[in-house]
Order: sequence, then structure tokens, then C-alpha cells
Amino acid sequence: MKSAHLQVDRSPVGDYSNQNLYMRFIGLVWPYRWYLVPAFVCMLILAATNGAIAYLVQPILDKVFIEQDRVMLTSLPLIVIALFSVRGVVYFTQYYLMEMVGQRVVRNLQVKLYNHLMEMDLGYFHAHATGGIVSRITYDVNLLKNSASTVVANLLREGFTVIFLIGVLFYRDWQMAVVSLVGLPLAGTMIYLFGRRMRKLSLVRQELMGGITAHLDESISGQRIVKAFGMERYESARFRRLSKTILTNNLRAAKVRAFSSPSMDMIAGFAVSAVILYGGQAVVAGTTTTGTFFSFITALLMAYDPIKSLTIINNQLQESLAAARRIFTVLDQEPAIQDGAERLILPPFRETLTFEQVRFRYQEGLPDVLDGIDLTIRAGERVALVGHSGSGKTSLVNLVPRFFDVTSGAVRIDGVDIRTVTQRSLRAQMAIVTQDVILFNDTVRNNIAYGDRSRTMDELRAAARAANALEFIEAMPDGFDTVIGDRGVRLSGGQRQRLSIARSLLKNAPILILDEATSALDTESERAVQEALERLMEGRTSLIIAHRLSTIQNVDRIIVLRNGRIVEQGSHAELLALDGEYARFHLLQFQEQGGSRDG
Repeated sequence: MKSAHLQVDRSPVGDYSNQNLYMRFIGLVWPYRWYLVPAFVCMLILAATNGAIAYLVQPILDKVFIEQDRVMLTSLPLIVIALFSVRGVVYFTQYYLMEMVGQRVVRNLQVKLYNHLMEMDLGYFHAHATGGIVSRITYDVNLLKNSASTVVANLLREGFTVIFLIGVLFYRDWQMAVVSLVGLPLAGTMIYLFGRRMRKLSLVRQELMGGITAHLDESISGQRIVKAFGMERYESARFRRLSKTILTNNLRAAKVRAFSSPSMDMIAGFAVSAVILYGGQAVVAGTTTTGTFFSFITALLMAYDPIKSLTIINNQLQESLAAARRIFTVLDQEPAIQDGAERLILPPFRETLTFEQVRFRYQEGLPDVLDGIDLTIRAGERVALVGHSGSGKTSLVNLVPRFFDVTSGAVRIDGVDIRTVTQRSLRAQMAIVTQDVILFNDTVRNNIAYGDRSRTMDELRAAARAANALEFIEAMPDGFDTVIGDRGVRLSGGQRQRLSIARSLLKNAPILILDEATSALDTESERAVQEALERLMEGRTSLIIAHRLSTIQNVDRIIVLRNGRIVEQGSHAELLALDGEYARFHLLQFQEQGGSRDG
């Protein structure tokens, strides 16, 4: 089925305002509040030491250098050493605690996001590129981690520092403090504007990262096709264009960051100039001391540095909020396929699998892929589905394990509507073998035992033997412990298919779905796989989608589909005698293969 038919409505749901994002972020870090409380205390102490440094400038100048007080000369260095020792301890403590919180938030959020994705329906993955999903789990979550640790820590630490230093300013000279803070409203406005721009750029950049991750996934996993068609340069050019777009976005963000720092410096320059003019006149007039003035100017300079840092921190926070929005839109997306409210457990299959007036379309507004299907399959019956590409064969079998739900009508197992039972109990009674075999970068043992890792070695060997796979497995360097590579790349097509059959044999499910399981194999491999499939189908209710009609001549019934409707059904001999759609398929393959009409 072409992916173009598999688009579903996945528009964002929920409230993604700044306030709501902040509240949800607090919800993520709240379980770690007992780490945050001592971290906040350490930040307060650290900020207080900054205020103390500015405060000490006055006694150092007035008492030591001007009045030459020997007691202060010996005591002040000890105070400074103690001050900086405390700073070192509390900085280490708050940094480690906040990093611990950030790393744990990332881990829990990645697990939560991954678990949620595992619950999503198949249509969701058809509608979203793999690279975009991977980008959310890795890139976006790490941006949010930055907010949970570094950004929050810096925001609080620098914020507390500003408060303590402003306290020193007003303690030294409240009138001069008012003069020095005239630029604060302008600084706040600049912080807001820079942050808003950074959030927009970050949202675009995260979408671009999803695109480039998707391109990497497609081009690397599809290297066989890339090389076969000589498209290396084309794919490289695509990657250059994508990376150039990200470069442009990064440069725009760099421009905002680069402009934010000097703009804060300009505001600080005007404020310091006003203080020098006002405070200098006060010193000359004798209304304040030199030490008081320098203590004030030190506190002012130290205060504007964290204010400038707040601009950078706010930019980072906006990037994190953009990432949070993308993450929460995924977490808020409900699966289209959910267990029934009753959460019934499907009893073991015994009698019939029934399609009752089934209609199905992939998206509202698209034509029906299946149009009024009425079909009853008896337990133990082998039923083959044939028809032109797009006739609805795969769509029909995908409804049985509820990969998709019917648009109208019902699919019933022993009279029970499958929408009323749990997906786990439903799919536990089914095994699937497809043309596009899905194997994992793991050992042969774990691929065969996928779904039930408790199976014994004897059971694995029996399944492999029945699937005609034991001989080639034992010939591998490490036998059942051989790692087969990404998607089983180290195996031939026939070997991959036989491992898939062994996996289904081990599951021992009563309902079997075979989706063109031999269509991509050569004659020798097909013979070995077909023998294994015959063993697999013994005693099982089998739905077989077949391209090669020679593989289905011995089934109990053949269903012929056209444009989503059943147009013929019967045995191989009955349908040939009917001289209709199936007979034309058979004649066409007979002419292509140059064999006998009886196959």
C-alpha cells in the first residue's frame, strides 16, 4: 500500500501556551523536588556571596587603604578566603544536583515518549517520517534537558544574584541606585523580544532536524537502491541543501545571540556613566566616601553581568519551550486504535472469522478501499486473497489484527466484535509472515524467540528445523548466537524469510496471515520457504495474499478482489472453470512463465 493513502488527521491537540508549557515542565521536575530544594539553597548562598563581594569593596578601600586599619588588614583576607571556599562548595553542589535532575528528566521523558509511541496505531507511523520521530526522542528531549538543568539553574542563580546586588545598591545609596536602574525596563523589553525571536527560530530548526534525520534514515537504510541507481551524488546534494537550510537558521539564531550581548552592554554603559556622573559629584562634595562609591559601582557592574546572562538564558529557555511543545504534541496524541471500554479478553479461536458488511477508508474524504465485504472463514480453513495491486487484499488482512479499524461494519471472531477485546489478547492469536521481513539487529536466537523469550533451546531448534532454517543457522560462526545485522542484512532473502517463519511457528497462533511471503524469492529459496509455510499452515486458519498463483492452488478457497469488492470465490478448479477474473490472472501468469495452464 502506498504511503500516500495512509495519511491520517494528526493535528495538535491541547493547550500549548507558555503558561501551560511551564506548568507541564514543572510537572516533569516535581518528582525530584527533594534534589531541587538543596540546590536552590546553594544558589541562594552563591548569590549572597556575590553580594558580599561587592559589599566588601567599601571596607577594603576605606578601612585598609585609606584609614590603614591593621585589624581589618589581617581579618579581611581570611574573610575573602572563606567566602570563595563557600562559593566553590555550593557551586559544585547545586551544579551536580541540577544536572542529576536534568539527566533523570531526560531519561524518564524519553522512556515515556517511547512507551507512548509503542502504543500508537500503525496509521500514525505511516503518517510520520521515522527521522522526525527519532528527532523528537533525541534532539528535542535533550533540548528540554538543557532547560531542566542548566537553564533553570542559571536562571535562578543569576536572578538571585541580581536581587542581592540590587539590595547592596540600595543599602549603599538608594538615590544613586534609582539612577543606576533607569535602563532596567529597556533591558527587560530586549530580553523579551530576543526570546520570542529565538523561540520561532528554534521551532523551525527542530522541524529541520527532523527532516535531516529522516533523510539520513532513508538514504543510509536504502543504500542498495542508491548505489544501484547511481544516486550517490543526488543524495549528497539533497543532504547539502538540507544542511544549508539548517546553517541559515543557525546563523540567524547566532545573529540574535550576538546582538543580545552588546545591546545589554550599551544599556549598562549608559547606566554606569550616569552613576559615575552622579556618584563622582557626591564624592567631590564629601557626601559619600570613595569606598562607598566603589562598592556601589562594583555591585552595579556585577549586577549587569547576570542581567546580560538572563538574555542568553531566556533564549535557551525559549528553545526548550519550542522543544517541549513538539514533545507534548506527540504525548497528547491519542492512538486511533484503543482497547474497548470493557477490556474483554478474547477466548481462544474455535469457529469462524467473519467480515460483516465491512467498509474501510484510510482517511475521511478518500474513497473506500474496501466496499461492503461479507466473508466468513471457518477455523482451520486456508483462504487465499488475489487481485490486482490496490484491490484491497492487504487492507483486508490488516483489519484482522486491528492495525486499522473498519470505517463501518464489523470484524468478528467467534461472533465477538474484535473492537471490544484487548489488542494484546487479539494479536496473541495471530502470527504474520510478510514479504518485507522485519528482523532485528540481534542474535538468531532472540529473533526467533521474539515475543516469548522464555522458550527453551529445544523449542527454538524444533521451530528452526520445521522452518528449514536449522541447517544454515548451525553453519553460522556462532550458530543461534550469531548477530544477523540491521534488519537481517547478513542473511539472504530466503534465510530471512525462514527465520520469520520459525518465529511464527514458535508463537503457535491459531490464525496465520501470509502477505506475499514468497513473491520476492528465487525458485530454490521459494521451494524451501514453501515447504516451511506448508508446515506452518497445518491446523491453522490461514489468510494468504499471493502474487504467484502456483503457490495457492491447494488452498481451500480463493477470494478474488477488485476495487475493494469480492467478485469471485471458490477453489482453484472452480474458478478456472468459471473463466472469469481468476482465470484471466492464471492465463496471464501461464503465458509469462511459459508453463502449463494446470500449473
